[in-house]
Formats: sequence, C-alpha cells, structure tokens
Amino acid sequence: MRFDPCGQVISAVVMFLFCFCVGCGSATEPGPELTPVTGAVSLNDEPLVNADLVFIPLEGTPGVGGQARTKEAGEFNVIYSRGGEGLPVGTYRVAASYRLLPDGTPVPEGDTTPPIESPAKETLHRKYSSQDESELRATVSPGTPIELKLTKKK
Repeated sequence: MRFDPCGQVISAVVMFLFCFCVGCGSATEPGPELTPVTGAVSLNDEPLVNADLVFIPLEGTPGVGGQARTKEAGEFNVIYSRGGEGLPVGTYRVAASYRLLPDGTPVPEGDTTPPIESPAKETLHRKYSSQDESELRATVSPGTPIELKLTKKK
C-alpha cells in the first residue's frame, strides 16, 4: 500500500469544505412576519399592573410566541421571543402570572429567579397562570388590541 500525502490533504480539504457548506445554512432566514400586539389586562375590572404574560402559538400559528409585562392601566406590548416587537397573526394561549413577594410587592421586571427558588407566590389561578393549562386565548390580527379580563373571588 502506498502512502499519498497529497491525496490525503486534498481529501481533507474537500471534507472540510463540504462540512462547512452543509453546516452553514442561511442564518439570516427571515422569521414569520410580525404584527404589533398591544392590549390590556384587568382583574375584577381593575387594571392588573406588573403581571407577566406569555403568548404560546396554537392551531398552526407560526412562530415561537412572545412575552409582555403589564404597565400602568394594565397595558402591554408584546415582544417576540426571537427579537422584534409583535407576533405573527394567529391564535395564542396566554398565560398570565402575577407573583408577589412576601412583603406584597410584585416580582421585579426581568427577575430570572426560577419560581421554585423564589420566595414569591403566584396569586392567579392555574386557569390563568399555567402555560400548559391556561384558558386564556387571544387572536392576533393587525390593528386589533387584545383585552384580557380575569376574575378572582374576593
């Protein structure tokens, strides 16, 4: 058997180029078209301020969903999970979470403490707060704000 160093180098270069080209793909592929999503959340007809919302796509809706935090008057703007503002048109399950610390203050915006490690307690029923079980639904369409009305026994 004869050792051919030139042939091995050429084979290695060809394999490298093949792997490089196959692995590249198009990293700049555009995602789904986003439409701005605004709205408001109320609890017992009162604005719910500092609640965290997660939008989970349903029924063939494209994309990966998004998040929002309610501000004054319970108003929110959705941020797409992969960057950008808004969501693709479609139907979503919405999980609304309103966690309070032991002193009664809401969890600060951007807090990344896992719920199991946090002293904060969820104050909303699972029918609103569970990402898997929430009964809240929202239909995203251009120019139509979303109104989420929650109720809780007093």
